[in-house]
Amino acid sequence: MAEAHTGMKCDIEVLTPTQRKLRVEVPADRVAKTFSRIYREFGRRAKVRGFRAGKVPQQVLRGLYGADIQAQALSEIVEASLGEAVKEQGLDPVSEPRLDAGDLSEAQPFTFSAVMEVKPEIELGNYRGIALDRPRVDVDDEQVERTLQAFRERHAQLEPVEERERVEDGDYVFIDFAGTVDGEAFPGGSAENYAVDIGAGRFLPEFERGLVGMKTGVPGTLVVELPADSSDSPESRPAGRKAEFTVTVRDIRRKDLPPLDDDFARDYGECESLEELRDKVRAQLQDEVERFQNTRLQDEIVEHLLDGHSVDTPPSMVERELSYLVRRAATEREQAGADAPAPTTEELREELTPAAERRVRASLLIDEIASAEGISVSDEEVEGRIDALARAGGGQAASVRERYRQDWARATLQSQMVTEKTLDFLLEQAAVTVVEPSEPSETT
Repeated sequence: MAEAHTGMKCDIEVLTPTQRKLRVEVPADRVAKTFSRIYREFGRRAKVRGFRAGKVPQQVLRGLYGADIQAQALSEIVEASLGEAVKEQGLDPVSEPRLDAGDLSEAQPFTFSAVMEVKPEIELGNYRGIALDRPRVDVDDEQVERTLQAFRERHAQLEPVEERERVEDGDYVFIDFAGTVDGEAFPGGSAENYAVDIGAGRFLPEFERGLVGMKTGVPGTLVVELPADSSDSPESRPAGRKAEFTVTVRDIRRKDLPPLDDDFARDYGECESLEELRDKVRAQLQDEVERFQNTRLQDEIVEHLLDGHSVDTPPSMVERELSYLVRRAATEREQAGADAPAPTTEELREELTPAAERRVRASLLIDEIASAEGISVSDEEVEGRIDALARAGGGQAASVRERYRQDWARATLQSQMVTEKTLDFLLEQAAVTVVEPSEPSETT
């Protein structure tokens, strides 16, 4: 065994590309010092008839608390010496160690072994200058005007309609409805005082069209086919079947849109003129396009890295990622209210294992590149991100901050930020060619 500067002896055995076995021998004097300190701690706390506090002999303490003293000594010695050995050997564990300990005596050397999974060694190939195509996408006038119109809609005032009692296209109505399928009510199929913006397409189109011509206060019947993918609307279940709705229009309102002029730009757009607001909207839309493109290009970079590198995946990392994906899939299915029989956990695990392995490989590669390039995230940067998340959380700001006081949540956020920085770096280093949408470059 090689002897560390701490006096321990340690050697390492490579079991697999992602598994190591450490054998550690702790010297007798260190074992003795640990026991001596623990005896003193127990002696100060022990209340033994006939002895003052702190004056209880070791042999008495051993007879009263021997098992507890032995367990504490074993835990402390293994924890401290294993941590030193891992650091000394330059290991990066990704799993809890599997320990095999010998007998622990108070004045004898102590030997134990620990098997653990570690991050694999990765030989990085070329990751700079990756050839990518960025399609040219320019925001046109029509997109700007659509955005401005939606902006007007958000600031519209709802005025009562008093000159008529029947619903027209473009009205904003409040309705009561109750739906049945084959005479049976279904979840999400009824509501009171429900707002419908007719013509906006946010409700079932057939349902919206059926409201046109209905009279306030007079119940009517609408028969519509529920869409096959209907998880986003209140009339959503059961999907793909005809439902009969009894509907009463309570109130009709008309949207009064503010005029699109310089006053609108000043009141709602923080601009001095309508032209300045148009320029601002165009720039925001262009930024959105570029952010979307950057995300797509970074996905292409990851695919390129995965194709060009062989990476061994530690089973424990894959298992953690797989468990996360299975939980997420089950939660998404539950929230969507899918009617088809749910796949079993084993079926989900089989389906999602390739994705888990891919995500772990990508994570290991990105971490290796970050290390090679010295990319890191400071505590100040993490605090800045937490502040931003708290502001975005509005009324949940306190719970957001409380979450990130936990070490695991903070470490996860910091790791995510390092990944973001590394992908930004790789995109900056890529050889990006701007191409017309219809003509891919020769590099693809």
